[in-house]
Amino acid sequence: MTPNSHTLYASAWLAVLASLSTAGCLCPPCPGAVAAGPAAAAAAPAATGTVPAASPAASAPVAAGSKLIIWNGDGEGGGAQGWNSCDQAPACKTSLGPDSGSGVGGGTALRFHGEGPGWLGMGWNLFGWYPEGAGIDLSPYSHLTFQIRVEAKSPDAAPEYLGLSLGCSNKNKKDSADIPIERYAKTFADGKWHKVEIPISALIKGAGAQFELQSFWEFRLHTWTGTPKNFDIYLDDITAEKQ
Repeated sequence: MTPNSHTLYASAWLAVLASLSTAGCLCPPCPGAVAAGPAAAAAAPAATGTVPAASPAASAPVAAGSKLIIWNGDGEGGGAQGWNSCDQAPACKTSLGPDSGSGVGGGTALRFHGEGPGWLGMGWNLFGWYPEGAGIDLSPYSHLTFQIRVEAKSPDAAPEYLGLSLGCSNKNKKDSADIPIERYAKTFADGKWHKVEIPISALIKGAGAQFELQSFWEFRLHTWTGTPKNFDIYLDDITAEKQ
């Protein structure tokens, strides 16, 4: 992206978040926000080294090899809800929701569809915005990991830029740093699953310095381009890991 493109993208991103907040779309959910599907069945005992996301937030260091499963579409994170938006309607449109059968191994993935130019984005609130102070403590872990697959209608219809940021429930509502997915998955738009491993330390650098790791509650993706695009982004196995 050119410097001017970055400026336009940032302005659009901030404007959309401001409009969502003003409309009450970040907390509580926007009208039409999607739910994560039926409530998960009672979870089976977790494997050694794995902590269910429903457990109280970790408050002490965890052992290397430990994993906190945050959302996987097949039991963990069943109370999540989301929002989706774009900044050039009616020339753009988006949708978001769980998609059965499209996940890793044939399970359920989260599918974000985007069409059009400009800014297109989504947020997946892991608690459905309730209770207001809910949050997951990422501080004991070293990496946020997830599986991602991007399918485009044609090679030139894939996102040119795809970024990730996290939101927190703390009163300051400061987002994490914006992380380019390409930095950790160079061929993210090739239609295949990629495991993205983002150091948690990267999320609190620069513009993310005031993000509170102890109150993480929303996973966000956003794209920006000056030309129309048409793509689907699939997410699965959002996890915090101690590597």
